[in-house]
Amino acid sequence: MTVTLVRPELVVEVGVDAARDNAGRWRHPVRWYRARPDLSPGDIAHFGNSA
Repeated sequence: MTVTLVRPELVVEVGVDAARDNAGRWRHPVRWYRARPDLSPGDIAHFGNSA
């Protein structure tokens, strides 16, 4: 696996579903809701950290 680090520049709202099928695949795609120009990346907790 190759990892590419990026600098976040935009905050967006997405919807995700934790449902998986018997093979462990995600059952539903991630849904895009909207861009959040009122927030900066520094306003958001990092993935895996609680706010």
